[in-house]
Amino acid sequence: MIRKAIIKKNINTSEIHHVIGHNGSVFFKLFLIYFLVLAWFVLIYLVLDRYIDWKYLKRIFALLGLIALVKFCLDFFDLYLDSLVLVDTGIILYLWEWLLEYKTESFDRNKVESIEFNQKWIRDKLFIKWDITIRLEHWIEFPFENVSNPKRQAEKILQYKKRFTVPVIQEDPTSENDKKFDMLVEALWWVVKDYMERNNGQWEDKKEW
Repeated sequence: MIRKAIIKKNINTSEIHHVIGHNGSVFFKLFLIYFLVLAWFVLIYLVLDRYIDWKYLKRIFALLGLIALVKFCLDFFDLYLDSLVLVDTGIILYLWEWLLEYKTESFDRNKVESIEFNQKWIRDKLFIKWDITIRLEHWIEFPFENVSNPKRQAEKILQYKKRFTVPVIQEDPTSENDKKFDMLVEALWWVVKDYMERNNGQWEDKKEW
């Protein structure tokens, strides 16, 4: 996958376990906007070409169409590469900024406390897309908009957290009490032993006297 290869190269990680991207409706909306822009350019060109006889008119509108196409490709990759990335070191929010510029925010997977998802508009229900918010410790939030199957993505993140979480071994309080009791018994034994040895020594002295 192109997205995974580009992200892996930029964030310099050994392995990417899962990538969460935007819902397909986001790309459809982008395509529809630029299609209407290009159609508008064509319509304007056809009207002007009927009334204006200028040899550079076609070149100007061809250049405008090319600029719109390049801008569409850049905006497409801007949305396509924006992702939540699950890697060995934690979770990374990868945001493509412009051309070769990008921004990343990372956080420890063990700090994830909850994952919320909601729909804001009717069109979200129509296109089955959700916004998810990863809530960390101290009420820190990482929002990521326009996601498909949020429940499945949330399960992926929680399974990933559970998979790499090192279990904390808690000591049994009864075993701690047993240790203290053994230490007390051992101390008493040494006291009694010392007392018996002293008494035996005094008895031997009296016998000799």
